[in-house]
Amino acid sequence: MRFVLPKGRLFRDSIEILKKAGIELKSPENRELIVRNGRYELLLARSFDVPVYVEHGVDIGIAGSDVVEERRSDVLIPLELPFGKCRLSLAMLGENLVSVEEMDGFRIATKYPSLARRFFESKGIEVEVIKLHGSIELAPKIGIADAIVDIVETGNTLRANGLVEVEKIMDVSALLLVNRISQKTQFKEINELVLKIKGVIKDGS
Repeated sequence: MRFVLPKGRLFRDSIEILKKAGIELKSPENRELIVRNGRYELLLARSFDVPVYVEHGVDIGIAGSDVVEERRSDVLIPLELPFGKCRLSLAMLGENLVSVEEMDGFRIATKYPSLARRFFESKGIEVEVIKLHGSIELAPKIGIADAIVDIVETGNTLRANGLVEVEKIMDVSALLLVNRISQKTQFKEINELVLKIKGVIKDGS
């Protein structure tokens, strides 16, 4: 069975919950991207790529619901996991603060162009979306965007950059992803894993 886990903030909790469910995956060393652990294989990927790997053949993955919603990959989602909690929000500089309804024609910087577009379309507001890959908070400070759509955990990064949340777009948490074909070909093993993870979540609550 192959697992794909995201590099970064979800990795440690992902490894831990699988371990508690009886799946021992050795952490990679020396920039390894594939680690074999007996009958298991662990792949490391960028968080945005995890749903794509699962859709196209990797058996099991863990990714944030923000990434899954942005990608809209065709995967099964049997469980929401009890970590990776944060929110996707619209924010802008405090001195320029306006309501969403006043943002017609604004430029919005984000790593989540699809989610940003869908949010503004649902409000009937036309905006220009600029896709960036990092340091999104910089965009309004240097004037290339009027507002941002980004992940917020504590809000400290926003405050440090003079930004204020205008509106929450969605709550975010980690999700367990399953490849649709693997669910059929490895039905027993995958269902057992899902039940074990459910038990871990229940015991931890």
